[in-house]
Amino acid sequence: MSSRRNGSLSSTLSLIAANLLIPVAIIIFATGFFPYKPLLPGLADHEPLEGYGEPPEAPFDKLVFMVVDALRR
Repeated sequence: MSSRRNGSLSSTLSLIAANLLIPVAIIIFATGFFPYKPLLPGLADHEPLEGYGEPPEAPFDKLVFMVVDALRR
């Protein structure tokens, strides 16, 4: 009976450790895969165009962009 408890205890501890490590691993992966880019004020500014007038109206209301992949054999 004692070995049964030890097996149950070790599997419970392993399960708790895995459930604690999975969120940590996801956070580490996300910070490496999606790095933070600081905002630099004044870097992405644009100057107004002069002499061109107002931009024309869009000819369509919506755009459908479809990617078809895996059509290989």
